[in-house]
Amino acid sequence: MVMIGPNHESPITESGYRLMRFRLLVADIDGTLVTSDRKITPRVLDAVRAAQRKGVRVCLATGRIWPSAQTYFQQLGADPPAILYNGGLVYDFRTDTVLRRVPLDYEEARAVLERLREFPTVQPHLYVGDRVYTGRRSQDTQRYQRKDSLEVEEVGDLVAFLPREPMKILVIGSRSDLLKLKDRIAQLPISINAVFSEDTFLEILPRGNSKGSALEFMAQHLGIPLSEIVAVGDNLNDLEMIRAAGLGVAMGNAPAELKAHAGYVTATNDEEGLAEVIERFILNTKASTWSS
Repeated sequence: MVMIGPNHESPITESGYRLMRFRLLVADIDGTLVTSDRKITPRVLDAVRAAQRKGVRVCLATGRIWPSAQTYFQQLGADPPAILYNGGLVYDFRTDTVLRRVPLDYEEARAVLERLREFPTVQPHLYVGDRVYTGRRSQDTQRYQRKDSLEVEEVGDLVAFLPREPMKILVIGSRSDLLKLKDRIAQLPISINAVFSEDTFLEILPRGNSKGSALEFMAQHLGIPLSEIVAVGDNLNDLEMIRAAGLGVAMGNAPAELKAHAGYVTATNDEEGLAEVIERFILNTKASTWSS
């Protein structure tokens, strides 16, 4: 199913179709750019490079920190800037310049960590700068380290350890436990954004901070209207981003809630859905129009 958002204006072409010219593609990494075994396929690489040759900037937006994400930027030949921490950091890696940084409020992070003590079966991870900390290592931590190719330091009591200006808290656990935790956090008299980035990953971010707000900043920084941007993602932490873009795309492996808000639903990450988006809407090697 294809459809166009009501606020996205473009020239009318024959048969009532709207033909869009996009100048920026922003894609998530896990579940979008890479396959389930975290590989970038040759077809995706070829499509990205063809888009860049056409003058389209290709950027990545992820919940990862830079040391964990850097290899994918290098493999892809992605353009700066990078959206990291699910929008908490916009980073120009070519000039080593932080363009935007939105940390968690110290007292609000402390309140969340204290509430987490009620849930001993979940595993919190605290992000500070480019480092990740946990109170105690677990199998969840070990799997997460392997998945994101990063080191997690064990520091004991996270409340006692908490430094100023943490960037985010990632909690790993069962979906049922995380849903209960999310409800309990919502009862706190604080303003934070709790969003699922994977089925068993709950991210605690500053209120109002998201990939969507980072995309709006990026668009202004680059001088590219939001209407000329394609954003592609696979989970609820991508929701604000795909709603903000001129064309928001949900991967075929995305949850139904994300698909419901997307302008287009492509194939899954294992079916090279990102390449399909580029071929269809940027390279015009497939049908390149979509109707209201």
